[in-house]
Amino acid sequence: MNITKLQLKQLLKEETSKALKEKANPAGVDDSRFPTALGDVDAAKASALVQMGDDEMDKGKNDDVIPVDQDGSWAASELKPSQTSMNLGKAAWFALGMLNGTMYGSGGPGGETGAFVSSDNYLMDGHHRWIATAMADPSAPIMGFAVDFPGKQLVAILNTITKGLLGVAQGKSGTGGFEQFQDRGAMVETLTALAQDRHPKFKGVAGTKEPGMALKVMQEKTGQQGEAAIAAMADMFMSNLASVPGASAAAVMPGAPERKDMPVIDDKLATKGKPAVANTIKALSQGDVDVNKPYGKQQKVAEEKTYDRWKELIKG
Repeated sequence: MNITKLQLKQLLKEETSKALKEKANPAGVDDSRFPTALGDVDAAKASALVQMGDDEMDKGKNDDVIPVDQDGSWAASELKPSQTSMNLGKAAWFALGMLNGTMYGSGGPGGETGAFVSSDNYLMDGHHRWIATAMADPSAPIMGFAVDFPGKQLVAILNTITKGLLGVAQGKSGTGGFEQFQDRGAMVETLTALAQDRHPKFKGVAGTKEPGMALKVMQEKTGQQGEAAIAAMADMFMSNLASVPGASAAAVMPGAPERKDMPVIDDKLATKGKPAVANTIKALSQGDVDVNKPYGKQQKVAEEKTYDRWKELIKG
């Protein structure tokens, strides 16, 4: 067989490319390389891991690919949380804004979260819009990025991207928990504070801070007045939440780290790698993160062995 060195290398490239056209395998994610908690991620190692897909050892291949559907859509009732930290005041303010048609980005319930959602329906972010939608209308569609990878492993990969690609060293703080959302007294107290414009952080409803707006929305939506409207709105929110399986502490993703150790894919906090969301999608969908074996140098060695094997076959 007459074949040039250049042709041999091209054949090798094609063979290797075919062999590596595969999605990343979540079962093959090494916990020691990809810690679950952001605080346990080594910045230098993370920076190397998120570049392995572009170097001479792994460039242009489709191994380690984690597909991302940018048009993901779910009913609020289908989603589950990956964190327990949520603020009842913020969620109620959002929900009232949704009922008023003034919620940021969507007007009504649901809308675009800009969040990544795992293959087992765990939200990586956007929890307040989700829980507010569950309170206002659990059937409303919530949009985000559907990632074909299970939640536990996805958190670890996104935390490596958070620190290695985006330069975010610390996660967001979190307050509150699901117990507030299952406590009618806490719900009435929060809605009363909003209705009386005396909530310490939130005025009016999401999208308009007009005084008296929160009570106006409650009265319009319940057909009641004053305290009766507050009580009726609390009952409506509690009933809607009860219909959402994910709206409880028991539904939180097993093994999820605390909020401060969760991924942060946010331009406001990223120190590099902007735009954060677009570059995270690219890193996942193009296989830039060195998720599975063979890892960088191992791939180079494998390619060299394949090259030698082809030479021997040609000689024969």
